[in-house]
Amino acid sequence: MSRLIGLITANPAVLLWMALGAFLLGLSSGGAGAWWVQGLRLSAVQAEYVGFVATTKAEGEAAQKLATAAATEDKRKKENSDHDYKTTIASLNADIKRLRDARSGSRFVPAAPSGSRRVDLACFDRDELERTIREFDTTIQGLVDEGSADAVGLNVARFWAANIRKIDAK
Repeated sequence: MSRLIGLITANPAVLLWMALGAFLLGLSSGGAGAWWVQGLRLSAVQAEYVGFVATTKAEGEAAQKLATAAATEDKRKKENSDHDYKTTIASLNADIKRLRDARSGSRFVPAAPSGSRRVDLACFDRDELERTIREFDTTIQGLVDEGSADAVGLNVARFWAANIRKIDAK
């Protein structure tokens, strides 16, 4: 044994080769166990990953089906709202036309009393007053018509939005 120790201490290259051999022996004996344990962990992680991918894919497909159904329902509701809006606006326009036609047959300025000597003369020019009142009425009626149409559109939008909130609450 003393000869082996003398050989090792006298020649550093032998010491290096022995250290390298011991390292390789330790690596091969301990490394095989570590390799086997890491292989088991890798198999478990791979199985978990495959399960995760399958679950995620199934959840994604379910979410896509729900989103498609919700989009279809929203489209149907929009079409119904648009139809209701068009119907209501058409009804509103028909009422406005009926009222305008009824009013166009009458005069704004009342007729002169039957006993007056000059029916066409008063403190105003009857034709000019009639024309001015009619222009004023037409302008005001245009603003009222526009406001009525906007009010109908707002009511339809409110109804539509209320239905969306009900669905979101479910």
